[in-house]
Amino acid sequence: MNSRSLAVVAPMLFALSITADAAGLAINPGLWETTMTRSNSLTGEETTETTTRCVKETEFDPSDMVQNGQGCELVENNLDGDMLTFRMECNMQGSEAAVDGLFQTDGQTGKGKMDMTMGMGEIKMTMNMNWTSTRLGDC
Repeated sequence: MNSRSLAVVAPMLFALSITADAAGLAINPGLWETTMTRSNSLTGEETTETTTRCVKETEFDPSDMVQNGQGCELVENNLDGDMLTFRMECNMQGSEAAVDGLFQTDGQTGKGKMDMTMGMGEIKMTMNMNWTSTRLGDC
């Protein structure tokens, strides 16, 4: 899984509404505005962008993120009240990556982060993503 894939997946996390009995997280569908800041350790650059997206999904399970990611495995997936934490580890053709994620929401607002560490031989890189989101209403 590359950093671009994570940048696409991360905004989906903002729309989560947690229920204690669910295997995954129930999503509060609607129109969501998310502000995400990404940093890259190799370039030292930080990028912030705000997007608005109509979310139609009704559930999110971090294991869905690794189903299409060859060489990736979900090694941690913890739901505690209104907070989800997870860890993915990937090994793809000699390069390794680990993704630690955290998300907290009340169904109308959310915040979270994902920290990605990648390595190929001696080359190491980290990427950090932080976001806040607000449900604006129905789509």
